[in-house]
Amino acid sequence: MRALGIGEGGSNWKGSGVDHAITALQAASAERPPSASEQMEDVTPTPGTPRFAVPPPFDEPSSGDCYFVSSDGIRFKVLRHSLIHTTRYFEDFFQDVPSSTSHTDLPTFYFDENAHLLHALLIVLYPVHTPEFIDMQQLLELIERQEKYAIPYSTMMYAVASIVGRNYNALAPVDDVVDVYTTAWSNGYRNEAKHFSRFMHRVDLKDQSIVDRLIRNSGSSKSYMALMELRREREAALDGIIEALEPKKHFCLSHSSSDTMFFAFISMIKTAARNALLEPCPTCIDAFEFLGLQGTDEKRTVTWCSTCYSKADKAKLTNQLQAAVERYPQTISMRTARRRLLGSVDRLDG
Repeated sequence: MRALGIGEGGSNWKGSGVDHAITALQAASAERPPSASEQMEDVTPTPGTPRFAVPPPFDEPSSGDCYFVSSDGIRFKVLRHSLIHTTRYFEDFFQDVPSSTSHTDLPTFYFDENAHLLHALLIVLYPVHTPEFIDMQQLLELIERQEKYAIPYSTMMYAVASIVGRNYNALAPVDDVVDVYTTAWSNGYRNEAKHFSRFMHRVDLKDQSIVDRLIRNSGSSKSYMALMELRREREAALDGIIEALEPKKHFCLSHSSSDTMFFAFISMIKTAARNALLEPCPTCIDAFEFLGLQGTDEKRTVTWCSTCYSKADKAKLTNQLQAAVERYPQTISMRTARRRLLGSVDRLDG
């Protein structure tokens, strides 16, 4: 995962690799390309594995002036002018390829990537497409190939942000979350690592295997320590969430008459707040629904008596909680992380 962040025209772009690829691909397509039916007959899918169905705008009825063929024999119809200005790779790739004069005998080029990954590459580069069909594994493989295809940094980061935002929820695979965060970190893109850290709230940082993965993949213990510092900041900031609900003012007499009862319910509210704030971008529309404090019995996190908050101005409390949620720490702080790491890095790196 060392290719993330190679910007457009980046110094790490390997022009000689592109020249070699062009030579190989042109040689491969020197003979007449097979027809669509012949191409389909060339590759037999593994039993039980469905053949990749090429979607528009890369299927046979779509506009296109050449074919890209994946390593598993799936053919994509591509319009070269939609790719020629996307990366320096394809600018050089098509430079010496003559335009086709036939609609039935189009040049064909062969790629090392399988159909799923080649499709993901085309989705990212085509100007009219969004990366809605790319899963996390394909994204990580594309990041590996960013340098190979000279994918501009802005293009790749748009795809990463879109896919992360769509996929990361309570059910997101932990390895995917960790890998995206550490990929940004290991390649020196601190702003992206900071952004992706908001998706790490559900990751168990006490799990030694996860800690090892974080440090190994990022190349630095700082990536782990920054997340630990964020956890401490979030725990301390929970008091602000509680204050926004004005518990002393709205608890009924039986729930506020003793410190034991009062702090027991404060603890329940904090637990509800922690759970609600695990989302990468939490939004509060209703203060009580946000924390699961009221509603149907099945949906309550904290069961209140009918007197608690019975006379509260719910709109006011919601506004106060919204402001508290907006202030709540969601991402790592690089400056804070560096300051707190001074006494810890040697121990973790040793």
